[in-house]
Amino acid sequence: MVKAARGYRSALRNSRSATPRTKLAPMSRRAPQRISRRAFQRSAAATAVGIVAVPGNVFAAVPIAQSTLERSEARREELVELLKRLVAVRSQSGESAEEAQAIVTDYLGGLPYSVEPSADVPSRLSDHPEFMPPNPPGDGPFVNVVAVPRMNRPAPFGVFAHIDTEAVYDGWTTDPYAMTRVGKRLYGLGSADDKGGIAAMLVAASILAEQRGPLPTVMSLHGKGGGSRGSLPVFERFARRGTRFDAMLYSHPAETGHGLADVKNVVQGSLDLTLEVTGWRGEPLEMGGPESAPYDTGGDAVRAAWSVIERLRQTAFAGQLVNAGEFRGGDRVGAVPETARARIRVLFEGDATWRELLANAQQDMDRHLADLGGEPGYSGTLVQDGLATNFGAVRWDSTWARGVRDAIGDVTGTPPNAYPNHYAGDIRYPIRLLDAPAFGIGSLGGNFYGPNEWVDEDDLVRLVAVIVETMHRWAA
Repeated sequence: MVKAARGYRSALRNSRSATPRTKLAPMSRRAPQRISRRAFQRSAAATAVGIVAVPGNVFAAVPIAQSTLERSEARREELVELLKRLVAVRSQSGESAEEAQAIVTDYLGGLPYSVEPSADVPSRLSDHPEFMPPNPPGDGPFVNVVAVPRMNRPAPFGVFAHIDTEAVYDGWTTDPYAMTRVGKRLYGLGSADDKGGIAAMLVAASILAEQRGPLPTVMSLHGKGGGSRGSLPVFERFARRGTRFDAMLYSHPAETGHGLADVKNVVQGSLDLTLEVTGWRGEPLEMGGPESAPYDTGGDAVRAAWSVIERLRQTAFAGQLVNAGEFRGGDRVGAVPETARARIRVLFEGDATWRELLANAQQDMDRHLADLGGEPGYSGTLVQDGLATNFGAVRWDSTWARGVRDAIGDVTGTPPNAYPNHYAGDIRYPIRLLDAPAFGIGSLGGNFYGPNEWVDEDDLVRLVAVIVETMHRWAA
């Protein structure tokens, strides 16, 4: 049913109180617009490496059950109260989140689930092809929660979200740990990213249990800083145990701020690098005057470093997007620069992992610096420094994508757009580790990475309905 990423497989083998509101009507949204992503949008062939391929059969016609939105609306007060409790408990990125996960576990205890908490240590997977060094650094342990339906044959679907939040930055005008309603917006740390997603996922699971509908496996994970504190260890365990999923939802909005109007179906491969090159200066002609050394007797590190970048564009990074966003060199005017340093970001597609890409680039750099010649010669280092994630994608015209698209269209009144431009998204883990199509969806919100973070309350109710409706459509 799905095609694995060959390069990945090879590498893996080797190594409460809210005022009741009126019932929601579908929300008017901006007109759909086409978002291109060069290679992916040009050739979304099922055989492309790193792209999950699924059958092209059409879903059975599943009319939108208005009762789904009505049921979600009836749970508004419960949803808001649950989010309020989650926001009140600190669980910043790099912290264990044990107290916040206790709220999740307590809620799931009232549903037909077997709850399996874990305490995960990122360094245990430091050699894994999908590992990205966590930022901020730290080895936890970090508490993650997986809840499996208590039935002989649970639905082969999953829904996950992340419990960890940003830090509290200067500029908050409300208490970040006391959820505050201003109009339709709910302000609080993690309200949009991603405790709102946690709350919506849990209430959706409760509705599905009440309906005796297709119950998905539910996961509350650590996802900030690259996912190595939670998403990687949890999905790696599923892979190791041979647990299969037909499809997954990541209850997390696209970072565009458009809420349910955008669906993440692609994670760009991304690799941040620091390049450092050392050259030399010739003998100065005057005492204490390095500027007096003839230019042609020195090895210009700035010129050499830039030539390394240009060479890598043609070799290890050929066909990928390369940005040299920072460049520094030398220590004084008039003297040959002995050192140069560049920060580089590479956005890549295809089957190579970031580790393979880095290893190839290091070899190409060494060869190029040797070819430049001169005495005593150039030296250089190229190291990972920041993002380090692999490419993964699901076709927008696939069966599973159509289930999500139709659910969103029927609940909101407008079909969503594909958003293929995100980096480091955690949908890459089920796509690459389990060959399972995965999609990121979430509510309208704002200020994700700064003060005064908020989520739209009405859209949060709609998100509950979309999750429920998607499970039904996938099960159909």
